Amino acid sequence: MEWLADELLARVPDPYVPHPRTPRENPSAESDEDRSRRLERIRAWRLDHGTLEERVDRLQSWSRERLEAEGLLLGPPAKGGPLIAPAHRSPVGEELLCEAKDVLYALLFGGPEECVELNRVERELLTLTLPRAKAHAVSFMLRAATEIGAVGTWQDPAGRANDERAPNMLVQVEYGEVADELVGHGIAASLRLINDLEVNEQVLYGRMENVEESTLA
Repeated sequence: MEWLADELLARVPDPYVPHPRTPRENPSAESDEDRSRRLERIRAWRLDHGTLEERVDRLQSWSRERLEAEGLLLGPPAKGGPLIAPAHRSPVGEELLCEAKDVLYALLFGGPEECVELNRVERELLTLTLPRAKAHAVSFMLRAATEIGAVGTWQDPAGRANDERAPNMLVQVEYGEVADELVGHGIAASLRLINDLEVNEQVLYGRMENVEESTLA
């Protein structure tokens, strides 16, 4: 089931065992130095269910309107236009974007080594569709993701953000989910903020689904 960046994720519950994906080299992926700094920030959080719940609640409280009203976004291009450049973000906006990306990374890839202690009981697949020209905004996902080329077919009835025949990329990542689906809520909140603060699509498509029936022993 498809979801939009401004809608709640829909999912079908079923217990699965998480299986980590093997990272692979990708020329668009973030550098080793950037990844090292990201991991340091994540480890400092020491994420567990309680601290993650607080962080997700805070990320969910931000909307595009609030970002602009409180000066985190400074005269950004209209939704559906180009990427939002750093010049259109305040220092606080830049920090919030960094946090959203760090949370997304922790939820998709984090484990004990990254001081992310979550009881992941299901294995799910995130499929994200975005314009290829904007894919570097989520470069931190690409080391451990499957990329598939695609051509856009969606048309905005209002004529604001058609992507028909536009070169898109499908990014697929397997991750572990917890019993109350907090990981999925955190992924959705992070992606909404990343879209509002940088990617700047009118509609950002994603899908979450269980990927393999395998009951925990």
